[in-house]
Amino acid sequence: MLALLVHLLLLVSWRSGWFHSLTFDSVATHGRRGWDFYAIYQAGHNALAGDSIYESDNERIEVVTPYYTPYRYLPFTALTAGVALNSLSPLWAFRVWVLITELTLLACVASTWRRADEPNQGAVLASMWLMCTPFYLEIYLGQFTLVQAALVWALLLASESRLSWQSDVWWALSLLWKQNTALLMPIYLRERRWRSLLAVGAAVVALSLPYWLAMPGSLNDFMRNLDAGQPGHQLGNLGMRQWLYSIMSWLTPGLSSGGHIWFGRAWVVGVLALCGWTTWRAPRSSVGALICLWMSTYFMVYHHVWEHHYTLAMPICVWLYRHYRSPWVLVCWACMAVWTPYRLLDPSGLAAWHAPMRWTPLEPRWLDVLYHGCKAAPMLALWGWLLCRLHRTKVAC
Repeated sequence: MLALLVHLLLLVSWRSGWFHSLTFDSVATHGRRGWDFYAIYQAGHNALAGDSIYESDNERIEVVTPYYTPYRYLPFTALTAGVALNSLSPLWAFRVWVLITELTLLACVASTWRRADEPNQGAVLASMWLMCTPFYLEIYLGQFTLVQAALVWALLLASESRLSWQSDVWWALSLLWKQNTALLMPIYLRERRWRSLLAVGAAVVALSLPYWLAMPGSLNDFMRNLDAGQPGHQLGNLGMRQWLYSIMSWLTPGLSSGGHIWFGRAWVVGVLALCGWTTWRAPRSSVGALICLWMSTYFMVYHHVWEHHYTLAMPICVWLYRHYRSPWVLVCWACMAVWTPYRLLDPSGLAAWHAPMRWTPLEPRWLDVLYHGCKAAPMLALWGWLLCRLHRTKVAC
């Protein structure tokens, strides 16, 4: 009942704005909804007009949305969902997208409930989906991460003990939607599913390369997303790498930008190497746990992790709690599902009007570290717990 009430409040606030002051993104965007959705809508309109889906120079395209962020993904999403939604006006398309997002979440809840061992477990697992506060930003921004979370959930259900052709289909769709599931490739390599790798890779290339070849410069525009840029303070970034940057800036204030870059690279290499080693040593029946490991690794290594991205943590937490019943998973989930303390740090909503605040560390600096770790720390704890679990025959967890 509490979970249903919380979720209903999230939906009502999408319209009323009750919770706008609780998150950095809704404050920084002045309460104007749909920024990320309009990226898909504008990209779809660009495609229909013969312009590059990655073009964001308003002088070169016909802008049909009130505002938008640059499109950053493979052509598939823009040429399918983006083009289809252009049959509606921007506002009605946004409303329809929010409805699709909500129905996708409810489908995840229903499938979770059906697979529970008993009703009490079903109630807990369903509540883990419904009480996820990053979902508010998902529908506020019109984001696409919840759809990716649903695809990961479907992949987990299709890969309980081993990979199959159903797993291949869900993996291919997730790669076309958002490319972060490319991190699952080591699992396919371990399972020696060479045909699956070739088939999925061929599908992604076939649905991307022709557009890039037909639209000069579009491939370079897409590849820019892989560039982390110069490290710096970002108030809205709640990923592990931003937390490490905050920690290092506090402990070693004289460290150069180059030093931060090399430290970040060393962290990424170390994390990927540890996960790769774990993947090769894990039991043969641990495919689902390995998928959870690599998807949690995304939060460890990606350079831009915003609050709404933590909807992607929900299928990980739900699957792990369903299989292991560990209270530790529930604690980590709760820390990631609850609101950040942003309202306490910026009670007057200064970030909406004073842009430099978005790129300035909080003072005192230990407060900046605590804030940036509010979701990165529980994800790190979950990632470490899962590593330990997969090594349970060698390490006493």
